Amino acid sequence: MSAGVRSVLKIAVIVPPMSNLNTAYAALPRLSGWLRQLGHEVTPIDLSIELFLRVFSRAGIERVFDAIDRQQLTSELAPLYVDRDRYADTIDDAIRLLQGRDASLALRLVDRLPRGPGYRRHDPETYDELFGTYGHGDRARYLASRMIQDLGYLIQHTVAPLFGMTTYGDRLASSASSFDPLAAEIARPPNVVEAMLEEAAEVLIPRDVDLVGFTCPFPGNVLGAFRLGAWAARHRPRAARALGGGYPSTELRSLTEARVFDHVDYVVLDDGEVPLQQICARLTTDPTAPLVRTFAREATTVIWHAGADARAPRFRELPAPDYGGIDLRQYIQPISTLNPVFRTADEGPWLKLTAAHGCYWKKCTFCDIHLPYIQDFDPLPAAAIADQMDAMAAQTGLASFHFTDEAIPPPLLTNLALELRRRQRGYQFYGNVRFDPGFTPDRSRLLAAAGLVAVTGGIEVASDRLLALIAKGITVEQVIRVLHGMTRAGVRTHAYLIYGFPGETPQDTINSLELLRQMTRARILQSGYFHHFSATAHAPVGRTPDRFGIRVAERRFQGFARYNLDYQRVAVPPDHEWILAALTAALRQYARGKDLERDVRDWFTSARLPAPTVAPDFVTDVLAAAEPAGEQTRLCWLGGRPFWANGWLTVASDRGEQLRFQVPRTIADQLSWCRAQAWRSAVGPRTADFDDPTWFEPFRPHGMVLV
Repeated sequence: MSAGVRSVLKIAVIVPPMSNLNTAYAALPRLSGWLRQLGHEVTPIDLSIELFLRVFSRAGIERVFDAIDRQQLTSELAPLYVDRDRYADTIDDAIRLLQGRDASLALRLVDRLPRGPGYRRHDPETYDELFGTYGHGDRARYLASRMIQDLGYLIQHTVAPLFGMTTYGDRLASSASSFDPLAAEIARPPNVVEAMLEEAAEVLIPRDVDLVGFTCPFPGNVLGAFRLGAWAARHRPRAARALGGGYPSTELRSLTEARVFDHVDYVVLDDGEVPLQQICARLTTDPTAPLVRTFAREATTVIWHAGADARAPRFRELPAPDYGGIDLRQYIQPISTLNPVFRTADEGPWLKLTAAHGCYWKKCTFCDIHLPYIQDFDPLPAAAIADQMDAMAAQTGLASFHFTDEAIPPPLLTNLALELRRRQRGYQFYGNVRFDPGFTPDRSRLLAAAGLVAVTGGIEVASDRLLALIAKGITVEQVIRVLHGMTRAGVRTHAYLIYGFPGETPQDTINSLELLRQMTRARILQSGYFHHFSATAHAPVGRTPDRFGIRVAERRFQGFARYNLDYQRVAVPPDHEWILAALTAALRQYARGKDLERDVRDWFTSARLPAPTVAPDFVTDVLAAAEPAGEQTRLCWLGGRPFWANGWLTVASDRGEQLRFQVPRTIADQLSWCRAQAWRSAVGPRTADFDDPTWFEPFRPHGMVLV
C-alpha cells in the first residue's frame, strides 16, 4: 500500500472466477457506478469471463492438452485427447459463434465441430428433431456448447480438479468452518488454468491500482478471490484488497480466522457502498476514518468494525448500474439445456438491475430473513427504474434486462409496466417474483405487453400444509391462478422447489409431484428445479430448530465460514437423496413435454411411495372456476391507436387483430385516453372517471385491462 495520499483512487472491481458466462455479474456495474459517483477512477474486470476466454482459445486449449498426462486418461476422455487437433482448430470459431460475433460461422461449424461424450449423453436425436432442417444457427450453438462442456470436463478430470464452467472450488468454501483446505490450495503452485488466471490479472489489473475489490457472490468465487488476493500481494503490493458480496455476507459473519488477511486487507459484509466509501476515505483523506461493517486484522487479531452510527444511503439514492468499461461482447450465449426458462436466461447479455432492495414479504422460514439483504426492503419508484433502464440502454445499446430482486412486488412491477408503456419503450425483461395473487390475469397481460418474457418464483412444496409451515403466504390454488395468468399472457414460468423441508412426509412428496405434473400438463408451468432443503444459520429454521422437528448438530467452529448447518431430524421421517434424484428426473421430463400421463409413483423405483391423494383433475378444476373479482380500477388499453369515422371505430387489438365497432365518437375518444401514451395524468384513467363505468367491457377480450 502506498505511503502517499491521493484524493482520487484507482480502483479495480473484480469478479473472481467462476461465475455465469452469459453476462456481467450484477455487482460489477452496481459498485462501479457508486465508486465513480464518489469521484474515483474505476476499472471493472470480470476475471470469470476473461479466464474462460483464455482457456477456451486455440492457445489455451493447446496448453491444456500439453499439460495432460496421457497415462491418466480414462477410456471416456482418451478420444478427446486423440482428437485434440480438431478441438484446437475449431475452438476460436466456436467461441466467436457463441459470442454472436459471426452468425455465418454456423453453416461451416455445424458439420465440423467434434461430437464428443457430452453430445452423445444428451439425446442428440431429440435435438436433431428440435433444430429441424433450417436450424443451422441453433444446432451449431448447441454443438459448440457441448464441445466446450466436454473440454471443461476434460480439464476438471486432468489438470485442474477444482475447475468448473461456472464455479471454481465451491466445495472447499461452502460452510467451511476451517480455512485449512483453502489455505492449502492457495499455497500450492498454480496449475495451467491458474497460470492463465494470473496472466489475465497481470494484463488487466492496472499496475498503479490503489484498491482491488473482489465481489464474491458464491462459494464458487472464493478460491479465485483468495488466489488473486495472494497474487496482488506479490505483484500489486501498493494496493489495498477488499472482499465483499453475498458469500462473506452470509457465511463469514463470525469470522475470526486471521490467515484470511494474508490474502485480503478487508472483509466487508452486506451492502458494500458505505464500507467501500470508508475504506476509500482511509486510503485518501483520513487514515483514521472509521470502518463500517468490515473485518480487518490488527496485529494477529481479527477485529469487527460495526460503524453503527454511519448513515447508509437509501437504495433509491444510489446511482444506476454503470456498464462503462465492461465489454458485453465478450460474453457467450450457449445452448446447453432444453429447459425453456434456462434457455431464456442464456440468451444474454442481460443488463442487471434491481427494482427493490430486500424482500417485501420476508417471512419464509427457510430464508435469511434476519439479514439486511432480505430484511431491509426499499423499493425504487417506477419512474426511477425506467430512468435507470433508459440510461443503461443508452450506454450499452442493449434493451434486455434481468431484475435481480428477491421478489419484485406486484404493484411496483405493474407501475413500471405502465411507465414503460407511457414512454413507448421496447425493452424485454425477466426476474424473480412471489406467485402472489397481486399478479392478476389483467396485470400479467399488461406486464407481457410491456416486455416481461419470463418469471421465476418459489413454489417450494405444492402442499398447503407445508406452505403454511414455511410461512410462504400463498396457497397452491393461488399459485395455479398466477401461473395460468402469466402463461396465457405469453410469459414463461419457472418454479423453484424444495425437497426435504422439515415436516415433509412421503405423502406430501407424492402429492406435490402430482400437482407439478398437472401444472405442466396444463401448460401453465414450463419448468422447475428442486433444491435440497438446507438449514441456514440466519433463517428461522436454523435459529429455532426445535419448532421444526430438527436438532442442529453444531460443528466446532474453526474461525472461518458458518452458514449451512448440519442437522438431524427428530419428529419427522428422514429424507432420502434418491427421492430428490427421482423428483429431478421427473421435472426434467415434464419440461420436455414427456411422461405427463405417467403415474408419478413410477419415478420412485427404490421404494413405493403412497398413491397421491390429490384429485386427478385438481388443476383443471381450479382453472375452470371463475377468477376472484379484483379491486383494480385503472384502465389501460394495450391495443393500437383507435381510428373513428362515419360511426365506425377501427383499431388493432393487443394480439394484432383488426377490429371494427359501430360506436359513438365518445367511445373512440375514451379508448384513446386509455392508451398509456395518451394519459392525461400520471396514474391514468379510472373507471370512475367515466359516466358509464362499463363502457370498456366489449374491449376486454382484445386488450383492455384493469390494473
